[in-house]
Amino acid sequence: MTFMCDFGEPDAQEVSLGMDTHCLVTPDQGTAYGCVRLVELDGDVLRVTLDPAFLAELGLTDPVVEAVLCAPEANSARMREVLARILAYGRPDARPVVRAL
Repeated sequence: MTFMCDFGEPDAQEVSLGMDTHCLVTPDQGTAYGCVRLVELDGDVLRVTLDPAFLAELGLTDPVVEAVLCAPEANSARMREVLARILAYGRPDARPVVRAL
């Protein structure tokens, strides 16, 4: 899974298209904006809970995705920092709950 956002201010077109928030892309190129509802880090397990309304767009069947992080601490710390910034981007109503990043 790839998390993305535009760190600049969203323009009128991005707002009108609902692209003024975080974006998630799955390995099969399923893409959705504002679809993440909860992100939590429990030890080395990253758990992402998605809005079920976006599962078809993302090509997924389960709204909960878990990944075990196996990386040096410096890389994990950078991932936590950047992921928190991405998920805080854009309109407030599309921001997920973030726990323990």
